[in-house]
Amino acid sequence: ALKAEMELHIDDIKTELEASHAKSIDLESSLVAEREASAAKYSELEAEKTSVEAKLQDRIESHNAEVESIRENLTHMQTKLTDAESQSAALKAEMERHIDGLKTELDAS
Repeated sequence: ALKAEMELHIDDIKTELEASHAKSIDLESSLVAEREASAAKYSELEAEKTSVEAKLQDRIESHNAEVESIRENLTHMQTKLTDAESQSAALKAEMERHIDGLKTELDAS
């Protein structure tokens, strides 16, 4: 009777062990699936981050090019303005000489 009771007890322990082992396998599978999902989400977020960074870099480079173009235009306009001021000063001096010459002629007549 004791032997039969011990065999039943051993069978119960084996059954509990097998159930525990099955739960352990299920838990491991669940954790692996969760880890894989997390890794996929991480990869997705990394790709999104890389994409956003690339877009921002493109915008920065585009804006920098636009700023450089404006700077070049301003420099060109400043050069033209300086040239026009020089021409205006030369024309004014020439006109003043011409007026002085006319005054001299008028006074002489």
